Amino acid sequence: REFSANVSHELKTPIAIIKGQLEGMIYQVGEYKDRDTYLRRCMKTTNDMEALVKEILSAARMGGSDFHLERTDLDISQMLRKVCQQFRGRMEDKQIELRMDIQPAYHYQGDRRLMEKVFTNVIGNAVAYSPVGAVITVTQKDEVFSVENTGVHIAEEDLERIFTPFYRVDKSRNRNSGGSGLGLYITKTILDHHEIIHNMVNTENGVKFTAFLW
Repeated sequence: REFSANVSHELKTPIAIIKGQLEGMIYQVGEYKDRDTYLRRCMKTTNDMEALVKEILSAARMGGSDFHLERTDLDISQMLRKVCQQFRGRMEDKQIELRMDIQPAYHYQGDRRLMEKVFTNVIGNAVAYSPVGAVITVTQKDEVFSVENTGVHIAEEDLERIFTPFYRVDKSRNRNSGGSGLGLYITKTILDHHEIIHNMVNTENGVKFTAFLW
C-alpha cells in the first residue's frame, strides 16, 4: 500500500507539469507562446516519466510470487568493465577519476540482465552523487565487489533508509535531477533474490558499496 501511494505521488508531479505546459501553449499564455521550447520540455518530462514507469514495473515484477531468476554463467569481470565504459563520458564531464581493480575472468552463476542492472545502478549512483574531481574506485576480487566514491558522506539516518523505494538522500534532488528514487531499491531486490549480502557504509574519504557474490 505504501509503495502504491509513493508511485501515485511520483507520477502526479510530471503529469501536472506536462498538463500545465500544454495548457499554457494552447492558450498562448506569456512565455508559453514559445511553443518550440516548451514542446521540447514536455518531451523531456514525458521521457523521464516513461523511464520511471519502466522502473516501477521492474520493481513490481520482482515483487511478484511468480518471479524467478534466469541463472547462467557470467563473466563478472568483463561485465564490470563494460558498465564502467558506459559511464566514461559522464565521468569526464565531471572530471571524475575512475580507478579499476578488477580480477580477470571471475565467474558467477546469476541472472545476466539483472546483475548488469545492479552494476549499472551502483556505478551510475556513484557518478551522479560524486562532486567534480572525485575518485571512483571499482573493485572485484574473488567474490567481493565494491564501488567507492570520494568527496561525499551520507548521514547515518539516510544510510538506514538508502535502499527504501523513492528515498532520496539529497532532498534538493527531485525526480528530474535525482533519478527515479528506485535504483538502489531495485538493486537490493535483485541482490536479495540472488541471496547476495550487501551494504553501503561511509569511509574516511567517501561512501562505499560492497556486495559478496558467494
